[in-house]
Amino acid sequence: MARPRAKLDRCGEADLVRRRLHTEPPGARRERLLAVQLGLQGELGLDRIAQAVGRSRATIQTWFNTYRQGGVDALLYDARSDNPGRPSELSGAALAELQKDLEAGRWRSVPQLQRWLAQTHGVKLVLSSLYDRLGKACARLRVPRKSHVKKDPAAAPEFRTDLAAKLTALALPPGRPVRLWVLDEMRYGLHGFTRRVWGLPGHRPIVPTQQKYQWGFVYGAVGVGLSRTEFLLTETLDQAHSVEFYRQISRGDPAALHVLIQDGAGFHLRDGDPGLPDHVRVVTLPAYSPELNPIEGLWDQIKDSLCNRVFDTLAELEAVLQTELQRFWQDARRVHSLVFDWLLAQANSSSRAVILLY
Repeated sequence: MARPRAKLDRCGEADLVRRRLHTEPPGARRERLLAVQLGLQGELGLDRIAQAVGRSRATIQTWFNTYRQGGVDALLYDARSDNPGRPSELSGAALAELQKDLEAGRWRSVPQLQRWLAQTHGVKLVLSSLYDRLGKACARLRVPRKSHVKKDPAAAPEFRTDLAAKLTALALPPGRPVRLWVLDEMRYGLHGFTRRVWGLPGHRPIVPTQQKYQWGFVYGAVGVGLSRTEFLLTETLDQAHSVEFYRQISRGDPAALHVLIQDGAGFHLRDGDPGLPDHVRVVTLPAYSPELNPIEGLWDQIKDSLCNRVFDTLAELEAVLQTELQRFWQDARRVHSLVFDWLLAQANSSSRAVILLY
């Protein structure tokens, strides 16, 4: 004869079990409530309840014993989610400084971070704990963007907000259409360079390289809102070739006035220079701020086709280069995707009479 089951509702919380079962979302807690509810009804044995819930008989018995001793609170307690765990060894100030330094890219390796915590905050953590904390912060090893030591950190943000005022200050004639361009140059040569490629674990890809010091240069300009590009391949960079490229841009729409946004390189002409074509004006970018020029993204795409390759002659390299440049001539969407939203917004907000986009 089987031993009779001990009274299940010793705490008198049967009504609470029914109410919680109606509100508890699917999950482990609902499974426990359902098992206890079936046990309180007294119609099914442990084997049938275990089958209905999808748990073992031993698990159901453990849940029943927990409910008898502590009621619903004890039944639903989860040591993993309900236990706050050991307090963090890092103070609020240390955590804030850690977050700030991660954003700035202060550390190259985790041991460097470990030494900083020990020396600055007196906190000694093993490497596994630091890796876990970095993972929770979604930190990743990233390639930093280079920034010249002489760069003014406030100049780039100011340019983003003041471009409309700079365009208005040019006092352009209101009755004449205006085309806005961003301009830059890229060097290419037979001295190849490598970039990351997809590979398989345990196999490091190998790419050929050579040391040949023959170079060429390409001028490039992207129309802001125009979905147009202009390119000029030259053997060197100087003011004569810059003026030639300015004229090439302006010949594409001789009735318009062309405003060129470019950096302050010595071979670039400044606004008001007598050597500028009559219908060309210039806005100069802040020093050492290539991130403000959308055409840098174009050069980056071009280099994806030139990297990890060896070319015997400049003519062979230039044939590949021109094929890649032609993709931008033919695909207006690719050109438009290069232009930053803030640049379009500043251009359009300067004045309806100043920037006419099409």
